[in-house]
Amino acid sequence: MLLKDLAKVAGVSLSTVSRALHGDPRISEPTRQRIQAIADREHFVLSKSASALASRKSFRITALFVDHFNTWFTSTSLEGLYSVIETSDYDLFPLALHTPEELDRYFRSLSKNNNTDGIIISSIHLSKKHTEQLAASHIPVVGLDSYGTQGYDAAIVLNNERSMTIAAQTIKRLGHTTIGFVHYPQPGLFRDYSYSERIPQFESICKAQGYTSQSFEHFTSEDGRADKAGVESIITRWESSQVQPSVLFVETDDFAITLLSALREHGFRVPEDVSVVGFDDNPVSQLIGLATFRQNALENAHYAAHTMLDLLQTSSAKHCAGSYHAANAPDDELFHEDETAFIQRRTLAKAKGVTKAKGVTKAKTRNKH
Repeated sequence: MLLKDLAKVAGVSLSTVSRALHGDPRISEPTRQRIQAIADREHFVLSKSASALASRKSFRITALFVDHFNTWFTSTSLEGLYSVIETSDYDLFPLALHTPEELDRYFRSLSKNNNTDGIIISSIHLSKKHTEQLAASHIPVVGLDSYGTQGYDAAIVLNNERSMTIAAQTIKRLGHTTIGFVHYPQPGLFRDYSYSERIPQFESICKAQGYTSQSFEHFTSEDGRADKAGVESIITRWESSQVQPSVLFVETDDFAITLLSALREHGFRVPEDVSVVGFDDNPVSQLIGLATFRQNALENAHYAAHTMLDLLQTSSAKHCAGSYHAANAPDDELFHEDETAFIQRRTLAKAKGVTKAKGVTKAKTRNKH
């Protein structure tokens, strides 16, 4: 049976059948149910490609990431997005962009290519230029793991203030006078993404608890990668540091777990010689007792996907991409705040005086086995 045959049996127009089967709110519920019942009886299934041609829609939702797909956050987010979107008429198209140039090219192409109906952007801070390009495309945009609302029609906005304040107070109470910040050496060449906000925010909150700039040391991977050589370079710098922090805050759990393993290979005990705190609370962190910050990645992805589907199904101009950008007055109901929680586990303990004497670690703090 063709669409025109279904329309003839139902006694309605082709457009009414198409709208009814796509759940268009302009079609009354009794009419939609009657058309769906006929379609079920006749084993009629909409052709997505034909529908796309007829409606000038792609029936595709693009999910933009700046990190590799095999990291905990990205893979968990993809799982959450897919589990919701696969039940709809849309396909999920994940896309990893590793450089600002790749992101620029993608946004420039939006006005030329009709290859997506909605975009979910993970962890990327949008520039003014990107916001303008998205507004011009009239494509709904939802932010996931966002630190702001600029450029988005809806977003999951992370709030770390309370959890980081609790963490800073805990670290101070445990006697740590020096804190090391370990920067995640990925993703790609981006500088403005959600991971990059964590250290400046935590450093600022630690200062509010009485720490000074002299209390901090920053560590980055020498080769700019999260590989063995990169981790080794961080440990070497930490060992030779005049400050040698007694607690290390790492931007992600993935990298914190790698660092923990390398520290132990070097003969350091965690937390006896140095405490380690991560960010994400992935399942492995729970198993090994990593102190960390918990975010609800799976639930947030579900929320982002449902919100995107709602935006796509709403014909109101209020929810048309670009309206928020132009008016700069987003609907608060479309912006959900996820408050992270600080989880103290066994990798964070009382400071035990890991000090340096002319650049040499005191032997009593080392594990000789």
